Amino acid sequence: MTQTKYKHPGKIVLIEGKQTDHPSFFLSLRQKGYDIEMTATGSAAIQKMEEVDPALILIDAASLRTASNRIIYRMKQIKPEVRIILIIDSALKDKKISDKADIVMTLPFKVQTLVTQIKNIQSLSDPNARRYGKLTYNPTRRALEIHGRITGLTPILARLLELFLDNPDQTLERSEIFKRIWNTEFTDDMRTLEVHIQWLRKAVEKDPKNPKIILTQRNIGYKLESAALLDDKTSFFPEYAKFEQPVSELVV
Repeated sequence: MTQTKYKHPGKIVLIEGKQTDHPSFFLSLRQKGYDIEMTATGSAAIQKMEEVDPALILIDAASLRTASNRIIYRMKQIKPEVRIILIIDSALKDKKISDKADIVMTLPFKVQTLVTQIKNIQSLSDPNARRYGKLTYNPTRRALEIHGRITGLTPILARLLELFLDNPDQTLERSEIFKRIWNTEFTDDMRTLEVHIQWLRKAVEKDPKNPKIILTQRNIGYKLESAALLDDKTSFFPEYAKFEQPVSELVV
């Protein structure tokens, strides 16, 4: 079987200050083949944007000692479609963080974790990505984008989402979902399913405690409300080929 070679996402601009107490991401990403340029300030990065038209901005806010909200706002004004990964640390976690960043990552983490998120961002623009109104999903990487945020799903959560997307507006009984996702006839304990529904709602709902997309059908099961995904550009729920469900992936 031929393995698909990963294609890097074009030019990356990294904003990295001098007050860093963690290793620089610049050399690590360059060694992995990324076309990356580094600036020390937001204003310099904005100027660089106009010069190189980057596909992705990395903001090491931890090294800047600021949440970088103004920088993000200005960048989105200049180029609304630019993707932004914001890197913060524990000192910034309690600060107000811009909701315009596509991904917010909290230190510490390994460079490979950052690479995974970069790949997730790129995957949402490739031909494998499926768009359902407000929701974009790439089944190959199990990457999901909705409400301006990007989430990588576990294999089980991905299969659960795919089951709902394959059956929009249809009430799926709890026992049916359990059998299809966990590939078992034992359906006496539904707690596992309920927990995974909660986790899926955290990924797809704007307010997981007040769900609009994954709805509970009392005493029966759950359904995906397709109307909740529609936006100004999509007036109907698109049809795609059914997702394949290989048994080998249906493992908790």
